Amino acid sequence: MKRNIILSLCFGLLMVISLVSCKPDVELTSDYKDVTVVYGLLNPLDQYQYIKIYKGYLTKDNALVWAKDLDNISYYNDITVKLEEYYPESAGGRLNTTYTLDTVMSIPKNYGVFASPTQVLYRMKKPIREGFRYRLVIENSTTGRVVTSETTTIANMAFNIPLGTSHSISTINLNKDDPWSVGFKINSWPENAYAVDAYVTFRYIEKDKVTGDTVHKAVRDILVTPGFIAGNETSFKPNVIYRILQENIEVNDNVWRFPDTYECVDIKLWACDQIYYTYYKTAQPSSSIVQDRVNYTNIKANDDMALGFFASRSYYKRTFRLDVINHNEDSLAHGQWTKNLNFRPYTEILDE
Repeated sequence: MKRNIILSLCFGLLMVISLVSCKPDVELTSDYKDVTVVYGLLNPLDQYQYIKIYKGYLTKDNALVWAKDLDNISYYNDITVKLEEYYPESAGGRLNTTYTLDTVMSIPKNYGVFASPTQVLYRMKKPIREGFRYRLVIENSTTGRVVTSETTTIANMAFNIPLGTSHSISTINLNKDDPWSVGFKINSWPENAYAVDAYVTFRYIEKDKVTGDTVHKAVRDILVTPGFIAGNETSFKPNVIYRILQENIEVNDNVWRFPDTYECVDIKLWACDQIYYTYYKTAQPSSSIVQDRVNYTNIKANDDMALGFFASRSYYKRTFRLDVINHNEDSLAHGQWTKNLNFRPYTEILDE
């Protein structure tokens, strides 16, 4: 899932490490306790749903070194992971079906604090439904311990067209420095949603100056809003897109670049539930000199030894046309941020 994305559970697992491990020069004073750390974010638009589940560990050695060993942080097939699907409350809220997730180790993980590139994920291949409640059930076959959580998926999303237009393709002026509001339709706030943020994709064509070969490329899914905003509307300055292009496209004097048609800007407006929003806010770096911080989790176990979150989010995408009347193409070619990227007007590639 994007941001798509995507949050890391490094903070949560580091908390686990601090709870159940110690420095090499400190003697252990307690028995090992099974601590489960869960990361699950459901999106009905995703083909597959993935749940990441770590386990805590106990060591007299360096905890960060141990984190590099996949065996120390993974349950493998020692746990059974299920998703119970319930109808919306408006339809009675009864249990519809139960899915058992597959154990998957074929998707590589980027290098970081914890073991890589191999990781253990739990995957559901069946599509999930908008507006349905899902209960996560993790059963440890060795200890009999059960960990649970639940969330209700986002439903009925509809992007409001900015600028008050009603055309199928709206126009975005990249030269605009004033905040530009994007949000969901008035009186059509998505069900189960709590907050929103927005991402931008800019699609372009790259043409080799010598061979004339063309390649379609894109700067994809760049966050343009200041994190999640509670409510159904957020805003950003469209001219920030020029800087995004400058930061994400390499200078190459061997190519020309063109907007990939005039409808080359996509905006994804994401909505999340209150669980995700609360976790997101509490996981932000503290600006206080006080070290203690609030730790949020909606993962439950009888012994309270479980951390993380299981939540929902989804998005709605709209495509926007460059505002040529306000000289967006000229700014791409000659503006301070993108003048070295060799952008040319889209009409030039049309004439060939």
